Amino acid sequence: MSSSDALSDARKLRCCDHTGTLDDVERRTRILNAASSMLSTYGYHAASMDSIAACSGMSKKTLYQFFESKKSLFETLIIERLFAPIPYAPVETDPLSTQLQGMMLLIAEQLLDEERLSLLKSLVTETTRNPAIRQIVADLFHLSGRALPVQDWLTKQVATGTLDINDVEEAADLLFSMTLGGPLLAHLTHCKPPKEGENLTHFIEYGVQTFLKAHTVK
Repeated sequence: MSSSDALSDARKLRCCDHTGTLDDVERRTRILNAASSMLSTYGYHAASMDSIAACSGMSKKTLYQFFESKKSLFETLIIERLFAPIPYAPVETDPLSTQLQGMMLLIAEQLLDEERLSLLKSLVTETTRNPAIRQIVADLFHLSGRALPVQDWLTKQVATGTLDINDVEEAADLLFSMTLGGPLLAHLTHCKPPKEGENLTHFIEYGVQTFLKAHTVK
């Protein structure tokens, strides 16, 4: 779809109603909501500042008051909506399995959120055909490690002598693959029915138990 078609549709849809008085936080949120919607529906190229302005119910001038460029807007969208930090504060007296299961279930809840999944699908599509969005994702992807609490938790367990891990970063990737990699792929590609509810919980518990069995100090 062309940028002009996307702009025409955005004006018809008016993703956000701009009646009433909005503060800066609300304006910024509406702009990001519109950018997310336009990216998911039309892709990065067609999601112009004109179409995002129309979708958010604001002027293009207002968009540029918050974001200096389309690239800046989408970088912010990816950081705040996809790579947003996931805080986790375990009860340190709980067994390791309880702490780790709680953390991975929390991450699952956040990553399998409808908007995050939609953004991921859009980025997977865009990175295969659009050098601009591929570069944005490449520049920002290192931030995803900071967003997830896995490495920090594993590092602390190694420091206290409860887990034996040589490479924490590699172990965190392995843990993610064992617990959330398959479910996330199923949601993104529909290659198999996605695990949800108790099925997802049991799958994560099994992955955690297998991981801890390999790394817990005897």
